[in-house]
Amino acid sequence: MKKFITFLIVAGWVFTSYSQEVIQLEETNLTFEPTAQVVFEDYSEGIVRVKEAYARQFEKNAVKFLEENFNINEFLRIHRPEKYDEIKVTVQSSKGLLMATYDADGSLERTYQKFKDIALPADIRNQVYKAYGDGWVMTQNKYVASGMENQIDKETYTIQLKNGSSKEKLKITPNRVTGVAVISNE
Repeated sequence: MKKFITFLIVAGWVFTSYSQEVIQLEETNLTFEPTAQVVFEDYSEGIVRVKEAYARQFEKNAVKFLEENFNINEFLRIHRPEKYDEIKVTVQSSKGLLMATYDADGSLERTYQKFKDIALPADIRNQVYKAYGDGWVMTQNKYVASGMENQIDKETYTIQLKNGSSKEKLKITPNRVTGVAVISNE
């Protein structure tokens, strides 16, 4: 019986070693390139309706969304740029808006964005949780940002927290260089 069990163990080891053949596969590239879908376009009236390709696409990076889905050159071609010193474009969603100002040549000069009840970035959310801990619930928030060209120079989150009957209102100013946000009570 010992010889039979030893034979089974050796046979199992031999068969598994032969089944471990390495198969070389060809390289493959996977990409995920969601783009928004233009639902309605009327540049002569200055109206473009765009459907987001995925949830929160616009509020996640509003300036990038504008650059990818609004053709300022088509707008200028129809409206003759010599009529204007600057062009103001407003993009709206149910959560907020982005106002962008272009010069007569179609270059983005400055932006202003304001959103409400959006998901906080993970680092800010973690910092607030570390400062306030369990029991506190965010009841609402507002995000306001502005900048020159396609950069955000100034941004602020104003959030309201609640723990039972206690309430706190916080103003959070993220620091893009250090990654640490400054939290102050309002």
